[in-house]
Order: sequence, then C-alpha cells, then structure tokens
Amino acid sequence: MSYFRQFPNLPYDFDRNGIKQTVVDIYRSARPLKAFLDDLNAYSFYDIKNGERPDIVSQRLYGTTQFYWTFFVINDFLHDGLAAWPMSQEKLQAYMAQEYEGVVITTNPYVDETGDPGVISSYPNSLAGRFQLGETVTGTTSNATGIVVKKNLDMNQLVLQSVVGSFIGSSAPGPSNATESITGSDSDDSVNTYDVYKYIDAPHDYYRTDDPDMRLQTVGTFINGGQPSGELSYHTNRNQLFTSNEGRSKIRVIDPKYITDFVEKYEAIINNV
Repeated sequence: MSYFRQFPNLPYDFDRNGIKQTVVDIYRSARPLKAFLDDLNAYSFYDIKNGERPDIVSQRLYGTTQFYWTFFVINDFLHDGLAAWPMSQEKLQAYMAQEYEGVVITTNPYVDETGDPGVISSYPNSLAGRFQLGETVTGTTSNATGIVVKKNLDMNQLVLQSVVGSFIGSSAPGPSNATESITGSDSDDSVNTYDVYKYIDAPHDYYRTDDPDMRLQTVGTFINGGQPSGELSYHTNRNQLFTSNEGRSKIRVIDPKYITDFVEKYEAIINNV
C-alpha cells in the first residue's frame, strides 16, 4: 500500500471551465494516533544502516516495502519527506564537497570613538553593510581572489567560493597571526582579515570549553560583551553535518505486531471514516 493511495480523491476544476478531474487530496493530513504513541509497547527505535532507503527498512521490519511511509508519519523530523532522511556516508561526503566548497574569512570588528567623546565615528572591520553578493574580493598582500556567496553576520563570516590563491589569516597556513586587507571589486569595501578557514571546517557555533552542555555563546572578538575567544571552543560545519545526519539515523518505528492495526486506523482517519 503506497502512502498516497490512502488519501481520498476529490473533484477539482483545474481550468475553471466546469470540467472536473479526479485528483488525490494530498493536502489531507493526520497526526499519529495518540494511543500508539502513548503505548510504549507499540513502537521501538531503529538505527538506519549506512545507505538504507525507507523501502529497505520497511522490508527488513515488516516483510514488505509498502509500509515505508509510516516512518515519515510518526517521526516529526521526517515530516519534510525524503530530504530529511539520513544520507549515506558517500552522499554526505559528496554533499559537503559541493555545498561547502570555498573559504570563510572572519574579521576583528571594533567600535571607533576617536572623534568626540562617546560619539561612534565608524565600525572598522565590521561586515555589516559591506560587500555585495556576487562580487570578487582580492587580498592586497596575497593577491588571492574569491566570489562572495554568503555573509553570516551572526558568526561574522564572509563566505567565498571560486577561490584562486590563499588568503592570509591567523588560522591559515603561513606566518603566525598574519593578516591582510581584502577589497571588493564592485563595492570598494575593505576590511582586514582575522581568521581564514576552509568553509567545511569553519566554526558553525561556539561554546565555552568548560561547559559540558556546550551551550551556544557569542564571541567577544566579534561582538562587544561576548565571551573571550580564549575561553571558547567551536563545532565545525563538518562536525555539525555529521552530528545532524547521525541524529536522524535513529527513528521510531511501529512494532511489527501492531503495524497492520496502525495502517488501518490511520487510513480511516485520513478518509474521515
């Protein structure tokens, strides 16, 4: 039994000419039956093996591929469909290589009050309001170039792709604590680099090193009042993707003894029986 075959049909006039066609009411939905979720004996948990598709898991658990849709019904994080199903390690690696190609540059912004006392004259090295998506930036010392594809102001990151050469920053290969100025080809905006990372290995979030709960923190290097950078650690984009994918690999499943009963009751709810 496929998922959408359970949904009721309805007549719909697509062209508004009085001629109605029968279509599946895909907007009909029903939440998992509360009785099943409250009954701990009715379900268990399953660890998806590397590369297993929903139909393969259904075959392994129920002896048929037809109950794959139940996984998407009873797991909230799977309500977005196959896009939320965990990727195989091979697909995850390919995804990271494609989506996280490039480098990330961070700066060390500060407030300039060199004019009248208490009057802010500028925000040197801030990325806010600087650089345009799609423009090329060039390192004045390294002559490296890259195209701006994203600005993450919360993390104070400028994401560059199609990079040629190596930008200079304190975390990049080369002299310790070395930095350089980078300038946009269209905006003429300019800032000094602070750290340079491969995009996939750039910080995704920061937390206090001594905090076992790893609660998110802002960084004093980027935001006034934030935590001192020397007291913080961070998760990389790579680590976050692996952790997220691993977390989605453990799903709740209906016990085989109850699967037929669940399907029948769910179908009745969908069809308002």
